Amino acid sequence: MRKWKTIRVPEEVHERITYLKEKTGKVTWEVILEAISFYEGFLKRPSVRTSTSNLDKLSWYITKLATSFGAFKENPTEENYQYLMKRVQELKDRFGIEADILIRMADYYRSTKDPELQKKVRIDLNSAFKQVVKELIIQLMFELVTKEQ
Repeated sequence: MRKWKTIRVPEEVHERITYLKEKTGKVTWEVILEAISFYEGFLKRPSVRTSTSNLDKLSWYITKLATSFGAFKENPTEENYQYLMKRVQELKDRFGIEADILIRMADYYRSTKDPELQKKVRIDLNSAFKQVVKELIIQLMFELVTKEQ
């Protein structure tokens, strides 16, 4: 038989717990227990705390790459091409990511003048971009696993 206790929490904490209850379909004590368990795990594994800075760094580079990529895709000028190449070089220098496929597809995309063909090439260009982003994510995951061992 469980014994029950009451705790007092500020109204905004109660509102967050209520929101999580509704979102997860769990009861109050389950939401609180999961939050406490997560926090305890966080305290026990310092690598989780340091990985947030890696995640922040990764997010920043993906954002920079996506911004340059989007500008180039919409307007494949020499200037936008050079910005994209600069981002690609940063990935190589800082993460060791080779983005040759993205470079080749960007070259092909900007050399294609036929609007119908350019639409098809655009699909491949998007795929190349996604591949580079996946490689970045895998690289971060590998670094985290390596640090924990």
